[in-house]
Amino acid sequence: MREIARRANVPPVSFVRLAQRLGLTGYSELKERFIKSMQGPHPRLLSDGTRNVESARALMKGSRAASGANDSFIQEFFQAETGVLQETHNHLTIGQATEAAALLATAKRVFVCAKRTAFPAAFMMRHLLAKARPDVVLMDGVGGAPESALEDITAHDVLVCFTFSPFNRTVHSFAEHASASGAKVVAVTDSFSAPIGEFAKNLHFTVASSSRTFLESGVGAIAIAQLLCALSINKLGYKAQERIQRNESFLMQSGEYLSAGRRGTRRRSVPDQSA
Repeated sequence: MREIARRANVPPVSFVRLAQRLGLTGYSELKERFIKSMQGPHPRLLSDGTRNVESARALMKGSRAASGANDSFIQEFFQAETGVLQETHNHLTIGQATEAAALLATAKRVFVCAKRTAFPAAFMMRHLLAKARPDVVLMDGVGGAPESALEDITAHDVLVCFTFSPFNRTVHSFAEHASASGAKVVAVTDSFSAPIGEFAKNLHFTVASSSRTFLESGVGAIAIAQLLCALSINKLGYKAQERIQRNESFLMQSGEYLSAGRRGTRRRSVPDQSA
């Protein structure tokens, strides 16, 4: 109890009061119930095999219950997504975000990895951060050998991992390898108990992902990716600003973008009907 209190930075008696508030006799009973709950497969893991089916059923049930042209369902959908962002914000600490942003700004190289539904957040981070600084690598697995990017990772590098429950084994192995090589690991998951937290330690960001979406909601993870990039750009200062300006000038000159406004009309040639 004293060790947990030390890590939580609270007096040990707080856990006695917590147990009593839960209707238990004291900390010993709280500890015993926790041990019993962890014996055997974790309840969350038991539901991982059916969560997608359950999510689809909930969506269909909610849609059928909605009145009119799905107005109430749509309203509830966006309310749930707003709740995901708010809960993600509640889990965030200023010190944690500041430390991670400083690493992203000063590391020799930044590697970013994710799989499946967590991948959009990883892509967003790499896309934004690469505009502000060099040597940002997205481990997208083209060619089937994503691990090759980490062969020369050192203590001067950072690996950012995005993974949702059930947690991806490949992403976990990347974090394990990076940590063993001395590199810093930043993890973004949807559970405080995610195994990857062992390598990220205090740089483990926990986001909400339960919403009306199918599958998980990624807005929380994307928000964290955007926040860390914004803080990193602020840390990099004018160097980032100059790099971003060069990148945008190149894109404009390359013809990548179409100008907004009225589209020009193109006159189509009319075949000669006189023949």
